[in-house]
Amino acid sequence: MNIVICEDVEKDAELLHLYIERYYEEVNCSGKITVYKSGDELLNDFANKRTDDVNIIFLDIFMPGTDGIDTARKIRETDKKMIIVFTTTSKDHGLDGYSVNALQYLVKPVNYHDLKSVFDNCMERFAGSLRFIEVLSDRLTIRAYLKDIIYIESFGDSLHIHTVNGTIKTFLPISEMEKQLGSKTFLRTHRSFIVNIPYIKDVAESDFILTNGALIPIRRNDKMTVKQAYMDYVFTYTRGGPGMN
Repeated sequence: MNIVICEDVEKDAELLHLYIERYYEEVNCSGKITVYKSGDELLNDFANKRTDDVNIIFLDIFMPGTDGIDTARKIRETDKKMIIVFTTTSKDHGLDGYSVNALQYLVKPVNYHDLKSVFDNCMERFAGSLRFIEVLSDRLTIRAYLKDIIYIESFGDSLHIHTVNGTIKTFLPISEMEKQLGSKTFLRTHRSFIVNIPYIKDVAESDFILTNGALIPIRRNDKMTVKQAYMDYVFTYTRGGPGMN
């Protein structure tokens, strides 16, 4: 998750930087953090395509030169998807924030709890595309991005993690893996299987049919519950809610 902090007050920028790094560590997320001291500096890099990989901008409203609101307006002229979070000492610009589709306001001094809630919201939007797990396989630590995991199959304490890049074998109870994944895109369909929902192509009577042709069984005892969880995800995703991309 690549982040921009646009803040002219050094201590405020340093605090945000510290909190973002703390969140990265807590959720096993990696990313670049870039700090700008003015809206004009940010807009210059934006115009020269140096911020194309940025996911979130924390934007101070009150800055010399181009303020945060006008900076956001210029960004929105060509980029409708970038997530903008305003940092401010006042919420008096609420209507301005609405006009540029700002996700949220953080009131200074920013506290970690409020910043974490912003990130939790964003992580649902990204739905695993930036998160990863690390597992031990053949004495090597392997990183698997959640977006690349198709499904996971259990053989006792041994797991086969099937990804778009191949299969990773590790030793871990499937219940522990389910906790590590921590994403709504993953569905425990059976005591031995976890499926990444965006890879489900179709639903049969007792199986999910995946995009790679695999058939994943649905547990008998609560078949309707499992299928309903899948349909709830599809309904949310097709309405523009959290999805894989």
